[in-house]
Amino acid sequence: MPRNRYDSPWAYDDDDVKCPKCGSERVQRVLERWAMRRGIQIFKCGSCGSKFYDKGYDDYKPLFY
Repeated sequence: MPRNRYDSPWAYDDDDVKCPKCGSERVQRVLERWAMRRGIQIFKCGSCGSKFYDKGYDDYKPLFY
């Protein structure tokens, strides 16, 4: 782990993350093995149940939304 834990890619501030489908703020981070290997952060909405990813990764095209 880096000296400063805020330099870690997993120290993501997800307070302002909203579901793109319903706009809810009840969002949880989902740890999936393939996403962790690529450094992609997957989130799941607690209201509608849709999964989405961190918008900083344009190369990832989800099959689910």
